[in-house]
This record gives sequence, C-alpha cells and structure tokens, in this order.
Amino acid sequence: MTVCLLPPDGGAVPYRGVMMDPCRHFVPLPEVRRMVEALALIRMNVLHLHLSDDQGWRFESLKWPRLTTHASSRPKTVVGRPGNYGREGLHPENYLNKYDGTEHGGFYTQSELRKLVTFAKSKGITIVPEIDMPGHMRAARAAYPELGFNGSVHEVGCSWGVYSEVLRVDERGVQFAKDILGEICDVFDSPYVHIGGDECPKEEWSASPISREQVKGMGLNPDHLDSYHRLQAWFTSEMAAFLASKGRKLLGWDEILDGGAPEGVVVMAWRDWTHAAERATKAGIPIVQAPSLLYFDYAQGPEKDEPLSIGPGATLEQVYAFDVYKGVPDEHRALVLGTQAQLWSEYIPNPKHLWYMAFPRLIALADVAYYGDKRDSYDEFLQKLPARVEELRKLGIDGHPLP
Repeated sequence: MTVCLLPPDGGAVPYRGVMMDPCRHFVPLPEVRRMVEALALIRMNVLHLHLSDDQGWRFESLKWPRLTTHASSRPKTVVGRPGNYGREGLHPENYLNKYDGTEHGGFYTQSELRKLVTFAKSKGITIVPEIDMPGHMRAARAAYPELGFNGSVHEVGCSWGVYSEVLRVDERGVQFAKDILGEICDVFDSPYVHIGGDECPKEEWSASPISREQVKGMGLNPDHLDSYHRLQAWFTSEMAAFLASKGRKLLGWDEILDGGAPEGVVVMAWRDWTHAAERATKAGIPIVQAPSLLYFDYAQGPEKDEPLSIGPGATLEQVYAFDVYKGVPDEHRALVLGTQAQLWSEYIPNPKHLWYMAFPRLIALADVAYYGDKRDSYDEFLQKLPARVEELRKLGIDGHPLP
C-alpha cells in the first residue's frame, strides 16, 4: 500500500496543509513565515506555495531569467468581481472589466526560499512548491513567447479566470518544464512537487500543427478532444518520471486523472471531489482532499455583511464537520494522505485580509486533520477557541470574528 512520504507525527492523517497563492496578489516573505509559525501552532504540517500562474511568476529561475524580470509583474489588476458590470463569465479580458491602473508584482529569490525551507523545517512544516503547468502559463508566455505557438506576444494576465495560453509540450516546452522543476528540486526538499495540471484549455493544442503532429505520433486522432487529454497525460508522465529521477513524487490537481494518470503520482481532489476521490483511490492513486468546502477564499458563510469574495462559502461549523474520507470506499481509506485548505488570492489583496479569511476556519480544519474522530465536540471546540485565537494574535494574526 502506498504511504505518505511525510514523517508520521501522531496526527489522524499525515498530510495537513494549506495553500497560499502569492500569484494573484503577492504575499511578502515575512507574512509567509508568519503563516509557517501559525501552522506549527495549530498542528498543521504542510504549506503549499503556488508559485506561478497567469497573473504572475514568483519563483526566481536562473536558467530562464525573464521569468523574474518580465513575468513577475503585471501593469494593472481587475477591480471587483467579474460579472458585476453586466456580463457574467466574459473574463479574462472582459471588455467591461475595470482596472486599478497600478503595477503589481514581486518574486522570491532562491536564496530567500532556501532560508524559508530551513525555517519551516525547524517548525515541523514541509513547504510543497507548485509550478502550474501546462495550463496557467500566460505570465511565462509573456516572458518567453517561444513557449507558445506562432510567436504570439501577450502581457501578464491582469484579470482573473482561465486563460487560453498554454505551454507547448513538444521538446522545447518539455525542456523548459524540466529546467524549472530541476531548479525547484534544488531549492525545496519536499518529497512532493506540485505541477498543477488544472484548467488546461486544449484549443491552442488542437489548432497547432505542432501538437496535432504529436497526437498523430501517439496514434491518436487530432480532431478528437480526448486526444489532447491524452497529450496532457503524456506530459504529466514525463514530468512524473523526471521528478522520480530526483527522488520526488508528482502532486497534481485532479485533472491529471483525465486521459489517465501515470503511476507514482498523488492527486489533489478539488472538482467534483467525492467523484475524483473515488476515481483516484479505485485506481490505487493516493489523494489529498481539497474540496470547495475548504476554499477559504470564499466567504465564511453567506456573503451578507462580508467583504467582497468569490462567493458564499463554508461556515466554521461546516469545516469542523468535514469528513476527510468522504467519497472514498472503505477498502481504500489508507490512500487518503490528508487534506488541504486553499487560499486563492484573487479577492485577498493583502496579508490583513488573508488572516481574516484563513482563521479561525484553519484552526477547525487542523483539529479535523490532527485529531480525527477523537476531536472535541463542536461546542467544546468553541469554548476553547478564544484562547487559541489569542495565541494567534500574539503572532500578529487577527482573523474573522468568532461566532
């Protein structure tokens, strides 16, 4: 049976994490360190750093330096939520969007990240890095148009949503991906390296003679969409093999199941997550549960009287009632490595708001993941919560008001 590569520490599940997204809005390094301290305090043990996306590249690459000089900054940022101006869903680059006209950027040097890894390890926290590929490549394509097709030039993404620009996955694109993941492995010592794999539109591939020839070479029909899911699966297998050569396991969002996931990977179930969990575990693939319930960029309950967010989300009580094994057949429960909350930052523009959205829900999830069925009743949890919140305040963290 596949087991988690994180060292056992007595928790109900060995992987207990939260994802931070410094791409949509940059998170200064001292605040990342503050999150590490908070995770250690509440018995979580993984910080997943989402280091690249359409709206900004945050990892210093020495082999591809324009990712730092060009892809780490965007000229403006969309204001409000797409759809507020009369046309729901016409993003990115909705002609009705409004922008702030302010440059936004930032990145972490390799030296800074190495020090962060050492600091986190001293606190019992593993930093899991993510470079999102082959989708979410608008920023990388802005720096290196040759990573796409026909030399088309784009600016770094300024709106939210899913962009159509993807990585070409012929020899040129694969070499880029291996170069970046090689640097990632040099900086981070995590047993897992996340490659994203989510929300990868197939239109560019299906229109490109380069990609069409690739799928023909695989014995597939270039006019069938499924052929391009298989192309992404082939790319994922190449990355998994490369990471395995470095002694690492590939971790990816559950789209890596589409087209067939290679052996030796771990799936982060987020879409129709009970279905994704069932699909993965039936195939013998370990999972980390990351459902929409645990998307803490959503409001803490109904949106009424809450700051602008992506929409209504889970209450504190709903998070505390979360079942880590939901959707997993009993005989496959050992394949559930753990769970993770997400803090996507489209509507989290600064650290103060980050803490507001993360806590106290993150405390509730930490107890679910560490204590499992042995956790306190919800009423007991609420009685002890004020003292725990006060400990976070000593770290400089003020969260959402308690219920």
